[in-house]
Amino acid sequence: MRRILPGLALVAMAAVLSGFAAPPKTPTHPRSHGYSLAGVIMRIDVVAKTFVIRSNSGTETTLVRTGATRVQGDALRPGDRVAVRFLEKDGKKIATSVRVEPAVAAAAVTPTAAPAGSR
Repeated sequence: MRRILPGLALVAMAAVLSGFAAPPKTPTHPRSHGYSLAGVIMRIDVVAKTFVIRSNSGTETTLVRTGATRVQGDALRPGDRVAVRFLEKDGKKIATSVRVEPAVAAAAVTPTAAPAGSR
């Protein structure tokens, strides 16, 4: 009888513990920071403190600029190639940092057609 009771206790404990196993966690809220985007500035609205970037895929994204937004490089102008880090809050994309690429670097990245007869 003593051998049966410990065995039953182990089986009962395993059954109880398996009922408490938590299912894998799935995120209940969207990612709130850590996004990045690269592209060309299309428009700037100084009054609304927003700017629009067109990515390489052609998607346009409106970002909000705050007093905490760090800008590395020259002042933002339409046509500038930029790399932006942003977070989403209250349905807005808030730029945390903007890196303006130098004109030479932006021109070097732009693909050009190969000269005729070079193939």
